Amino acid sequence: MVGTEARSAVEAALKLLSSEGGTTLQLPHLDLGTGTDCEQLIFDLKAERELKNTEKAIHVNKKSQSAKAKDFAVSAQMRREANAGIEAAEERLSAIDSQLLKLEEQQKGSLWFLLFSEMQAKTSPNCISRLDLSDCGLHATALDLLQKVVLDLEHRGDGCAIEELVLDGNDLGDAGTVALASLLRLSSKVLVLRLRNIGITDGGFSQIISAMVSNKSLALLDLRGNGLCTLENSKIAVDGLRRFNRVAQVLLE
Repeated sequence: MVGTEARSAVEAALKLLSSEGGTTLQLPHLDLGTGTDCEQLIFDLKAERELKNTEKAIHVNKKSQSAKAKDFAVSAQMRREANAGIEAAEERLSAIDSQLLKLEEQQKGSLWFLLFSEMQAKTSPNCISRLDLSDCGLHATALDLLQKVVLDLEHRGDGCAIEELVLDGNDLGDAGTVALASLLRLSSKVLVLRLRNIGITDGGFSQIISAMVSNKSLALLDLRGNGLCTLENSKIAVDGLRRFNRVAQVLLE
């Protein structure tokens, strides 16, 4: 159940979407999540679905290879094992899809989903140029939709693009860097991206920095406060980035 204060703030934010251009939308310290483990379950199930699809493909290939076995008994055994593997994978995939359907319906009741969906669906010109979602309880799952919204708004022919995005204090972890890296690779309008204390490790940091290689618009990337990253490794990664991107300022400490 989402808080009354948070819901009121989001409703006010939705009204703000109709204001004049160049507006800052600030929703810091408001819990926009579902208040459950819904987002984490969705993330875990999607990861498992990818794994099961890979397993199924392996078994399908083994079944195909069984026809090439010269020994009939060996071929039959390979085929039986492959069929059993395919059946088990398909059974689990069906269960995953059923669970995801229910969870994604539940997810639609979250405030972040309401906010991002309305921003994307709005037909009048966007007026928000700075979006502050610091400490909002966002999960990596929410970033999948958010990055699509940001990119959609900047590709429209009218209205403002999001030029500054603040995600400080959300426990996004390395899982969230997939969407962030995609945003950095594809965006040509985001000028400032603040990612302080989002729980990433060296792996997530590397993914973000790698995405900066092709980005030509970002002026400031704030990655301070990510204590799970090794500062020495982070500095080495940023030094390497300088060969390809000399424009962006990267804050580490």
